[in-house]
Amino acid sequence: MRIFMLSNPNAVHTQRWVKALAERGVVVMLYSFRPYKDNGYYQDMNNVQIKSFAKQRELKGIRNFFPIKLLTYYRTLLKDIKASIQSFQPDIVHAHYLSDNGLFGALSGFHPLIVSAWGTDVYDYPKWSGSRARVIRYVLRKADCILSTSHVMAKEVFKYTDKEWLFVTPFGVDMSLFKPLPVVKQKNHVVFGIVKTLSHGYGIDTLIDAFALLRARRPELSISLRIVGEGKEREQLERQAADLGLSKEISFMGRIANDKLPEVINQFDIFVALSRIESFGVAVVEAMATGCPVIVSDAPGFTEIVEHGQSGLIVKCDDPQQASEAMENLVDHEELRLSLAKNGRERVRALYDWGKNVEEMISVYKLMSTNKNV
Repeated sequence: MRIFMLSNPNAVHTQRWVKALAERGVVVMLYSFRPYKDNGYYQDMNNVQIKSFAKQRELKGIRNFFPIKLLTYYRTLLKDIKASIQSFQPDIVHAHYLSDNGLFGALSGFHPLIVSAWGTDVYDYPKWSGSRARVIRYVLRKADCILSTSHVMAKEVFKYTDKEWLFVTPFGVDMSLFKPLPVVKQKNHVVFGIVKTLSHGYGIDTLIDAFALLRARRPELSISLRIVGEGKEREQLERQAADLGLSKEISFMGRIANDKLPEVINQFDIFVALSRIESFGVAVVEAMATGCPVIVSDAPGFTEIVEHGQSGLIVKCDDPQQASEAMENLVDHEELRLSLAKNGRERVRALYDWGKNVEEMISVYKLMSTNKNV
């Protein structure tokens, strides 16, 4: 099978999909309209070709005026995409992220066309303006099949289409990589942790406030908070920690490569994710796979992953007090931590095992390539 994939080659989810498909004998041409800096990730992969349309935009004064971009830069880009598809002769074109790659896929005129919604492309982009909402409706109308990473995001997609061909294909976890590891931990010390982009939507500020409340309420506890990730709010969050007098207890670890995360997460005793919005929550699934008990907000993507009291604890969004009480509960009750950890890993094995997710994706490919109605 041959798949022409429109996606960002630098995105970790793209890398994981391409690698998994190639290992199963699927031939992939990965096309990017962004300049691609080759870091060697795809270098030794069989069945994979990379093509980047690296021409830079020169319309600096009107770069956000959609019709102008469409008639100039995008016209040249679309011509190159069509030529690349014709040369590659794929069975399917698969575009990841609706508002850019999805649009190029729709305009290419190729069928079967599969489009994947990732999150902000359906939660945020169509709400910015009526014209952008029309773009999303157009892309979904032209697609033969739609993929969503979660059921809750599928509901959001259905606000813009009534198309029946929609499948949920999660960004699952490689359980051979994300698993419990033998680590040496400091005795009688509890480490809270989070792996997330440092931006407002992911509630890192709420987590810091919750940690501060717990520290103030239980000063005798030996606790710390490790924040893994980068983002535009890092300086602001570091100031918040300093203003609360917690610079020693809260450490900012920066971005860590995905294959190094299992070792880092295994150092955590409790994983806390308090996002304000979440379409799925891969990091939470990764934490559950390592056997780390989780506390999450009631953002819709999390409530699909976590069963409250069974595979984790769920607290109200933007409620540092309730979050701090849940954190305290797990500090005080080791048996509950162990139970949540065990049940969480079992839930990931049942629903979010990466190998199963990839096979489900390939099944969709086979279905669409043989569907006579497309």
